[in-house]
Amino acid sequence: MLPPVTPELKTQAHEYFENECRGCHRWARKFAAPPMRDNVAQYAEKPEEMVKYLMHPTPKHPDEWPAMEITPLTEEQAKMMTAWLLYILKNPDDPGRPK
Repeated sequence: MLPPVTPELKTQAHEYFENECRGCHRWARKFAAPPMRDNVAQYAEKPEEMVKYLMHPTPKHPDEWPAMEITPLTEEQAKMMTAWLLYILKNPDDPGRPK
């Protein structure tokens, strides 16, 4: 079960994104990795799979993109990020949405 998306969770998740994800991901466009929006949309109906992926990241398209060089997230971090990213996907006008 994912945590509720509270103002505190939004702040923590946004900070995590800015510090750990933004180096390669942009929300709606390709950069050094696929658009985060496209990645998140794949998990819209199966958030538990996104949590698992964030805890054990493996290359999805090694022919197109390099493997993510991240430390796997803890279960708590993965649930936080999944909850927030799915929230942003469903609420694209949220002022905290990544650019």
